[in-house]
Amino acid sequence: MDMSERVFNPATYRGPDGIRQFLHDVDDAWQAYRWKVEETRVAADVVVAMLHCEGQSRAGGPGVDWHVAWLWKLQGETPMSLHFYRDPAKALEAVGLRE
Repeated sequence: MDMSERVFNPATYRGPDGIRQFLHDVDDAWQAYRWKVEETRVAADVVVAMLHCEGQSRAGGPGVDWHVAWLWKLQGETPMSLHFYRDPAKALEAVGLRE
């Protein structure tokens, strides 16, 4: 999981332990966080999930309300990698699709 484009706590996670660490990091940083898939686009062996994200930090301050994308690379039906994009248009562009 390449989450290096995140504004808060950018990181890269690998394997099952990495996924657990990602979920821990989200829970640690956010009092509440919600991802809502608004649209998916498929191109060959990738799926671009367009997400609406809302969250409230544990540290206080303003919440977040933004639109992002996750680009999933698949092998058959098995997810092999995930890349986070702050700009959904860039995720589509990365796989030759347009808005």
